[in-house]
Amino acid sequence: MDVSRQHLKYIGESLFLVANLTLAGYFVMRIWDVDLWVAMLSSMGFVLVVDIATAFLWRWVVTKHKNMLPSFFTGVSGFRFLGALILLLIGYFIVGRESMLTFICVFFVYYMLSIVHHSIFFSRMSKRV
Repeated sequence: MDVSRQHLKYIGESLFLVANLTLAGYFVMRIWDVDLWVAMLSSMGFVLVVDIATAFLWRWVVTKHKNMLPSFFTGVSGFRFLGALILLLIGYFIVGRESMLTFICVFFVYYMLSIVHHSIFFSRMSKRV
């Protein structure tokens, strides 16, 4: 298995997922006349940073420390969750109390689809490693 190509494939799939979610959010904003830009940009940035970091770290772990993969996946899950909580706290101060429900709903969609993508991709990869 070519690890370099696989980690780039993961990044590409993450970019595709985020682009489609952002496009769907744009259409929602146009149809229902709501402002979701702050929530979408924050969520998009969070997912891209976490997924790109995960891809590079996964490549390093697979090439250098293959026996540490279970710890790696546990660490990524914990880091992603902690990062999400921090982002929601920061979002509370940015958008205010009134818009927080909208922010959480938008972030939840990005976060959950990112976790689903992560789980499917790496379950396939762990069978090959």
